[in-house]
Amino acid sequence: MKKLKVNLHITQYCNYHCRYCFAQFREKQNLPLEDWERIIDNLDASGIVDSVNFAGGEPVLYPGFGALVDYAFQKGFRLSVISNGSLLMKKELVPPGLFSKLEMLGISVDSVNPSTLRALGCCDPQGRVLDEESLCRLIWTAKGENPKLRIKLNTVVTKLNKGEQLSEFGAALPIERWKFLKMKLFEEGTFSNRNLQISDEEFDRFLQQNPVKNDAAVKEYSLKRSYIIIDNRGNLIDNDSKNYNVIGSLLEEPFTDVFHRYAFDREAYESRYPIASAS
Repeated sequence: MKKLKVNLHITQYCNYHCRYCFAQFREKQNLPLEDWERIIDNLDASGIVDSVNFAGGEPVLYPGFGALVDYAFQKGFRLSVISNGSLLMKKELVPPGLFSKLEMLGISVDSVNPSTLRALGCCDPQGRVLDEESLCRLIWTAKGENPKLRIKLNTVVTKLNKGEQLSEFGAALPIERWKFLKMKLFEEGTFSNRNLQISDEEFDRFLQQNPVKNDAAVKEYSLKRSYIIIDNRGNLIDNDSKNYNVIGSLLEEPFTDVFHRYAFDREAYESRYPIASAS
């Protein structure tokens, strides 16, 4: 049996305010570093996890980001990071040698049009976006530090970007995976992204107009119960509905016990993750 990849949403804080974001957890407060180290130990002890993905919010904004990456690396986990990319060149936030410790770097790219990015909320409070030039510089810098690093782009398809053609922009970049996700409807408290929702037919049209070279495209109609989410408070989350339900805490129980209660769709997981390091 293949071992699993677990996605640690180590913080809900982000410098962007993406309107489609599904990382809307009930508590915003960060866990201390030692609690995340205990969670890493828990995953290690389970014997069924060999890969950890750091996500958020924006993971580099977690105060102990560098130390936590080092801790998981020393434990022997295969590591990846999913980021909006805007802060990964900031030396005051990103630890030296980060890219050399990763197997995969995922970057959110929802448009190459700055006005569309701002309309989606994919910008900082000053309206600054990750433009094409900055994205290319980031990718080549990361590959320069670690030539074996796999680069993945994530694009969430919504009403605002469903007509865009992005694949031509990526043709000259060393992209090994490009994940296109049909936006997940999420409603929790006052948050709702319903007004950005698209149909399966609209998603299919987007995929047709964005062919990706070398079969690098991954098409995601749904992540329900095939994406293992640990929220910013250390809870395993069930994402089957329009909001999240807590299954159990990795600070209170062994991961194997909590995971046993999760109605995990292994077939869907393995159909999307043909190798353990994919994300």
